[in-house]
Amino acid sequence: MKRSGTTRACIFGTLHREATVELMDLMEATGLKTMVGKVNMDRNCPDILVEESPEASAEETLLWLEETKGRYKNTQPILTPRFIPTCTDGLMEKLKEIQKQYDLPVQSHLSENKGEIAWVKELCPWSEFYGDAYDHFGLFGGEVRTIMAHCVWSGEAETERMRQRGVYVAHCPQSNTNLSSGIAPVRRYLDRGLKVGLGTDVAGGSGASVFRAMADAVQVSKLRWRLQDETLKPLTAEEAFYLGTKGGGSFFGKVGSFEKDYEFDALVLDDSPLKHPQPLNLKERLERFIYLADERHIEAKYVAGEKIF
Repeated sequence: MKRSGTTRACIFGTLHREATVELMDLMEATGLKTMVGKVNMDRNCPDILVEESPEASAEETLLWLEETKGRYKNTQPILTPRFIPTCTDGLMEKLKEIQKQYDLPVQSHLSENKGEIAWVKELCPWSEFYGDAYDHFGLFGGEVRTIMAHCVWSGEAETERMRQRGVYVAHCPQSNTNLSSGIAPVRRYLDRGLKVGLGTDVAGGSGASVFRAMADAVQVSKLRWRLQDETLKPLTAEEAFYLGTKGGGSFFGKVGSFEKDYEFDALVLDDSPLKHPQPLNLKERLERFIYLADERHIEAKYVAGEKIF
């Protein structure tokens, strides 16, 4: 990740406190600005990957937060219930208490596939829709900075609730393709004024390149337009670039642009090895870079004004 095009990221750890602390230590050393979460899950998991009770999960979370409090300059904790199917109501209630105590942002998964949505309805029959289950526990935007991965099948009511509460969508096109989840209606989200960024979702996705995520976002939007809904135009390269920079960057504040008062996150790109027989303008060079380049073409990287390499 240090050598990649990413300057900031929200990252899921595992349910293990020690491993999550180790991950935070490693990310701190990169100089990148990241939010890392110890995953919580106390049901519907393999025996070796489940916390024994809401109380045990909450206790480990509190130990993790106290152990890492004030320890890092670049790395922050983010509350991480894996998703509703793996978190009992009792655990969600305890996580809300922890969120309020430490004023933490939240990350989780939402409406990734149809089977998951039906499962949530079965587990939380009182909920209006998947996102309402998070909202019931006060972990769905509003005063709580929240980012939800995928949102492939969010309906009208869920979309409107996300807009009202300022919930971010982390669009993960490669993961959604690999897992046959579907194609998120990103055009609709942008038209409705939702906040959208890009995710690579390793290992649902096969790599951490934000440029690959941009290209994938354009390509899957074209498939959705052609095969599913011709009223939603495909994304342009400029829009995909926005999602991978300012769109997702705004979750961290004034990030992802060279506008006044924004933090200086920047890449120095060298596209000279990408030969082309005709002269290209800046827009054409950037689009070509998105589709063809990799970390070998990144000459330097800055995060919040600090040179990473």
